[in-house]
Amino acid sequence: MFRLLNLRKRHKNALFVLLGLVCLFPLINSQWALLIGLAFRFVIGEIEIKFIPKLCKWLLQTSVVTLGLCINVQQAANVGTENFLYITVSVIMVLSLGWLMSKLVKMNTDLSMLISAGTAICGGSAIASIAPILRASNRKISVALSVVFLLNALAVLVFPNLGFALEMTQRQFGLWCAVAIHDTSSVVGAAAVYGQEALEIATTAKLTRMLWIIPLMLLLSFFRKNDSKLKFPWFVLFFILALISTSIFPLTRVTEHSVLSFSKGLMALVLFLMGSSLQINKSTGLKPVVFGSVLWIFTVVVSAFAILEFY
Repeated sequence: MFRLLNLRKRHKNALFVLLGLVCLFPLINSQWALLIGLAFRFVIGEIEIKFIPKLCKWLLQTSVVTLGLCINVQQAANVGTENFLYITVSVIMVLSLGWLMSKLVKMNTDLSMLISAGTAICGGSAIASIAPILRASNRKISVALSVVFLLNALAVLVFPNLGFALEMTQRQFGLWCAVAIHDTSSVVGAAAVYGQEALEIATTAKLTRMLWIIPLMLLLSFFRKNDSKLKFPWFVLFFILALISTSIFPLTRVTEHSVLSFSKGLMALVLFLMGSSLQINKSTGLKPVVFGSVLWIFTVVVSAFAILEFY
């Protein structure tokens, strides 16, 4: 276990809770929240609370749904329809490249599919959704999740700076995050640092991208002859209902500001929890890390070029 300080369990838990509460304040953005979590993990040690993964999932979904109350429904519909083709091409291209790379480097088919789906669609959610269909072992799932998480953490830290360096507009950066970052938490976290418009576009486009997990699961079930049940991301439906609700009953400016701050605070807390629960898996190996990194860098570079050139 990585740690520099050796605190008693109750002191460590108290510090963990205190830092988590600090991340809820508006002064702590997503990048700082992730850095605080990573610092806690490596200085204090891993927190031994089993329900953290479920808590992260619940907080993330609550944050996204709450954000839906602050987004104009017409704008959300436009973002989804305008970028549908772009997102579709991106997903198919990344999955195809992942398949080709796995053949070239002779990588395990299931592991390469897990990493490719995580890169193309929605990170850990995609991995968890298709793993039962592939009948992937726990080790392969763990390796794929480790690779995706490391790249997610890196994306939150570097994407805003890259966006400013490339002089991207809010719309361009929001779409770039939605297409080129794996998990929804990191997409929203990076976009929130860049600006409000980027955040709204990134969230809407990302949820559109997430829906591609359904046709992928259907295809894999057909080719693998597997009857595993589909897992529809129900919080996407609640996000849509939130959009419709706020179009019928608009929020006041003060209320909208409060709801937005609440949503951003929850997202910062999610990234803190993710950083503090980072798992260093010695059995991951170099090949999966290189595979996932090359696939992700390709996605980042090609999508940035396409967005700057045509969007």
